Amino acid sequence: MSTLREKDEHAAQKKGLMAGAAVVASGAAVVVGAPVLGVLGLIPAAYLTYDWFMFRAKRGMRF
Repeated sequence: MSTLREKDEHAAQKKGLMAGAAVVASGAAVVVGAPVLGVLGLIPAAYLTYDWFMFRAKRGMRF
């Protein structure tokens, strides 16, 4: 039986992994030679990072 805290931690982990993957993909695009796509990819990466941060902050989770 999962508690609400365990569900929140799992959701935060998924959000963090998605945000990290978006940042890495944007960085890889810049390195490969598509700087415009890399910079445009940072916009959704920033949103996902903000979403992850606010999710953890609202639930009182430590970073």
